[in-house]
Amino acid sequence: MEKNKVLEIAKAEVEKLKELLGVDAQVECSVEDGDEGYVVVNVVFEGEDLGYMIGNRGAHLQAMQFVLSNIIKTKLRKETSEEEIKVTVLVDVGGYRQQRADKIEALAMQKADDARILGEPVDLLPMSSGDRRIVHTVLGKFDDLKTESFGDGRDRYVRITPISEKELGVVSSKEEASETEE
Repeated sequence: MEKNKVLEIAKAEVEKLKELLGVDAQVECSVEDGDEGYVVVNVVFEGEDLGYMIGNRGAHLQAMQFVLSNIIKTKLRKETSEEEIKVTVLVDVGGYRQQRADKIEALAMQKADDARILGEPVDLLPMSSGDRRIVHTVLGKFDDLKTESFGDGRDRYVRITPISEKELGVVSSKEEASETEE
């Protein structure tokens, strides 16, 4: 799929959405290669008093992203005659997404420390799939922790489980000495 075509369609649809919403903001659209052959369309709104576009906990932002994604995919299907369109649309308003990701990363690290100290699993509150992905990605780099998602729909949450030294295959020098003496 041609990135220039995707960018052209995305810009046109974002302008229509901006008009429809009566938004007075600067909008930047960019297209880049994503994972597994996907094309990522980044749409960033910058301006003042755009909090209403974010909504409570990003609800309006999520809805706008969903609508814009479906519109762009439909237009691309019509113009390219491709059955499967591999496009991901990410919408941000005033850096909200990055701020939210930073908060979730900090929460994940704090809860990971809690799980290590307590030596037992710690459950996070239910969160969106994007937020859960941030937690899995941030904590996935640690060998002594395991993360899993549980629950269904809006009640889906992440459980952070510490992995014991024994499970990791780490044996202390005292344990080694007692095993060799026996």
